[in-house]
Amino acid sequence: MKKRAVYLSRVDRERLERGEITSAEEALHKDDPPARRKPGQAESKKKTALSQRDREILEDRPPHWG
Repeated sequence: MKKRAVYLSRVDRERLERGEITSAEEALHKDDPPARRKPGQAESKKKTALSQRDREILEDRPPHWG
């Protein structure tokens, strides 16, 4: 059985050394429960409280700005 290599951040390496996590795979958060809200839903609620000009600015932003 082959095991995939996992790169851990400095923080996760320290957590592994202290015993906060038991394996490197645990640091990947694969077993975490899914988020309750989708990011788009949260953003749409914020947009309703904005002025018309602010909504225009947000709609006009480049796609790589999130």
